[in-house]
Amino acid sequence: MLNYPNDSALKDVVSQFSKEAGDIKREPISRNGLNIWMQSEDIEVLGAVYRLIMDKSCYKRIQPPLNVHEYVAFVKHYYGRCFRENPESEWADSRYSAGWGLVAWFNHLWRDSNVSRKILAEIKRWIADLYKGGTEEIRKCIITATLEHLFEDKTIAKYFIDWRKDSELGSAYEEALGYSKHFQKHA
Repeated sequence: MLNYPNDSALKDVVSQFSKEAGDIKREPISRNGLNIWMQSEDIEVLGAVYRLIMDKSCYKRIQPPLNVHEYVAFVKHYYGRCFRENPESEWADSRYSAGWGLVAWFNHLWRDSNVSRKILAEIKRWIADLYKGGTEEIRKCIITATLEHLFEDKTIAKYFIDWRKDSELGSAYEEALGYSKHFQKHA
């Protein structure tokens, strides 16, 4: 990964959000520049890039556009860093806000019929690996900030049911499902 002088790269990314004379910027965002920002070691820069690619008006300006694999790889990398580092910063998500963001992202992909189920399977495996390799704090966050809320959708809970057979993932599945059912009962 590249290491930037923090202020320069962050200012470059954030400048893509700025408004001039009340209009959102319309000029293309260089794919080469975006690739460099996406490789930054600075979690603040990654957080700003994440917001940039999640903003529909900014995302449409990326030329040439990201392909789905690049997009998914970046988001997994960014969320993984947030889960592991739990930053407290202006641009990067904390562990729990990354967990909630992961719910929204997965739900969006789940409902999009154009998204390959292979991509969802890749993200599911990544969540499993993150959980298995995580500290107790990370594991608790994945259960309470992500899985619990994903499992509010019974079809997603069913999609994860194979976790029950895994010695480490089984307890996470059951705990998250229990929270989810409790929430559904009291909603």
